[in-house]
Amino acid sequence: MALGTAIGFAYLKRYHTIHIFADSESALQSVLDTSTGRMSSVNACRILRDWFERDPRNHLHLHYCPSHSGVAENEAVDVNVRYRVFRGGRVRRPGEVFPTSYSYMRSAITSEVLDEWKQLVNANPSAYWGRFHFRHPTFRQLMHTGHYPLKRLSAGPDLTARFIRCITGHAPTGHYRDRFRLRHHESTFCYLHSGRPTYHTREHVLFECDRYTRLFRHSSIEEFLQSLDPFYDIERFLRDNPTALSFADAPPDRL
Repeated sequence: MALGTAIGFAYLKRYHTIHIFADSESALQSVLDTSTGRMSSVNACRILRDWFERDPRNHLHLHYCPSHSGVAENEAVDVNVRYRVFRGGRVRRPGEVFPTSYSYMRSAITSEVLDEWKQLVNANPSAYWGRFHFRHPTFRQLMHTGHYPLKRLSAGPDLTARFIRCITGHAPTGHYRDRFRLRHHESTFCYLHSGRPTYHTREHVLFECDRYTRLFRHSSIEEFLQSLDPFYDIERFLRDNPTALSFADAPPDRL
């Protein structure tokens, strides 16, 4: 809406060149996108069409610049907004709405929803953890590779993917096939170890299968989750066994 208002303002001033700076790529893409049916976009396109037809010298330039990256025009707008919102002694008048950006509102709503979700989950963890999710405080927030605890991996996508599959119980195991691919009649047994074929589960891979090497001495999930740092144990196991819990070591597709 703010970008549409800026276009209308420039139209009334009869400028020949309009430069619009924004720190939101999605806002720049949507300001002239009429497929959404938003009146602000339809109105902006209506104004620009008339403006372009008025004079062939008229040009519109859209500029994306990350916030606080030293672009003078963007910094000037930020200063004006902060002054309008935070200047001392300002009193909200009846019916007045303080200026806020789309990015700010989206961030505020996202934070509020996440806080509500965390409160709901913390009140009853067993109801909101997956049935086969490792229930350990370290594994509660696997949200972003740049944040703890996934930041500890500091590796490529392969290790990160295998690690998350291990934690959530979504590794390509026979047990997973029984849960989600039952009608495909695929094999669910592990043929990689030296013994007789055994039901292929995450626990079998972590604690039993002799194809893999392991430094820890845990023999069960319960014992494993009581260790000082199960995150490190899983990371070390996956690094030492590059194909563990990957599709390369999954059971054969057919029985």
